[in-house]
Amino acid sequence: MQKLFSLDIRSSLLITFLFSLTFLCFAGYGKDPSSAKPADTGKQSHPVINAAIAEFEPALAVRASACITCHAKIHPSHITDFGYGDRYFFGNPGGGSTLGPFNGSIYGDFYGAEPKKTGWLTAEIDKEIVVPQASFDFDLSAAGAKLAQPEFQQPLKATSLAQYLQALENQKQKPARVVERKKVFIGAPSAAVLEARFAIAPGSETKFKYIKSDGSSPDIAGIGLNSSRDFYTNTGEVLCDGDLFIRGTLFLNRMVLSTNSGCRIYATGPIFLQDLITYKNSGGSADKSNLQLVSAEAILLGVGDKSCDTTFTDSPLARRLVSGYAVSTFFTRDAGSRSPKDVGQRIYAQGKLIPSLEDASCHNDTISFSRLLLNAPQVHNRYKGTFRGLVIAEIALFRLSQSSFEFDRVFKQVSVLPVLQDSDYLEVK
Repeated sequence: MQKLFSLDIRSSLLITFLFSLTFLCFAGYGKDPSSAKPADTGKQSHPVINAAIAEFEPALAVRASACITCHAKIHPSHITDFGYGDRYFFGNPGGGSTLGPFNGSIYGDFYGAEPKKTGWLTAEIDKEIVVPQASFDFDLSAAGAKLAQPEFQQPLKATSLAQYLQALENQKQKPARVVERKKVFIGAPSAAVLEARFAIAPGSETKFKYIKSDGSSPDIAGIGLNSSRDFYTNTGEVLCDGDLFIRGTLFLNRMVLSTNSGCRIYATGPIFLQDLITYKNSGGSADKSNLQLVSAEAILLGVGDKSCDTTFTDSPLARRLVSGYAVSTFFTRDAGSRSPKDVGQRIYAQGKLIPSLEDASCHNDTISFSRLLLNAPQVHNRYKGTFRGLVIAEIALFRLSQSSFEFDRVFKQVSVLPVLQDSDYLEVK
């Protein structure tokens, strides 16, 4: 009887241990993929999906919408907040800027995109506009006093961002639906956040770290320092199927990319991209090739210091960053510590270090992009072609009146920025 009793106790303990182990396994595998540690990133058996991207399929997620929407075609959706939560929300006339909601602030709705129209009234958005539950804390009708035409009588009575945008949309032949959510976060990770996500200790000298997507991914190849060691650049065909951390500036020139499920590059400095991207699918019949770029400062496509257009005498790079009409309103979340001018000067200085950096006007400025995701505080593009992918930024400036944006569904099939958490760059709740 005593032996049987001892055996029964041992059996009970074994069952309890196995049950606890099973529970822990299920708990571990049930975690939100966005919270995965960097060391586990290459072991993901399923794509790491951002919930906002999956639900809304945005072509744009941009805080400042005054310029990017001017005559823009956006398919299917746009996520924005006009700077809600900060002192410059909707170009607040009490925010300290000389430019207001309808006369130049990049966070307002710029008047003059067309005779008697603001930029938003000229935009074509197919499906949905996603905004936070944001109320105006100033008199919108007073701020828009010069908008006397009938089209703006109802919008200027709005007390919330959603009401204002829906009142404008209702005047279009194909109005988009405005969706309000409690929380809309659009941002980009800082250099410190990038270090933390890649498990790089503060103060470390690590300048280059690569995490493969899985065991079959090749070693990184084709990216290295330039001869003067001022910046990183593509040195040949780029082999990349995973996540690459770069400390400093990155210059991608006529990039040829061989990848299976995507190359994701995260730079602490600005990223300059020039000319075409050529994809080589290394994954067989299911082509999931794509490029995802993250910068803690800015991403610039075809923006050079000298224009080859004889009718244009200014430096496109300087005009975008330091001398443009609305640059004083280019606030990002670090506005408390750095002015827009200081930020622009720093990025401009980095661009000047790249001898072969060209403006789009110096080669084929009709280039289009696809399978491309861009995430940075500022994104600038001087090419005229269609952009097929996703732009996530606080501020975005493309070719005025000539921009077409389309969400690329490859970003519902592959991992999107798996080293980051959703709260680092795009979250809608």
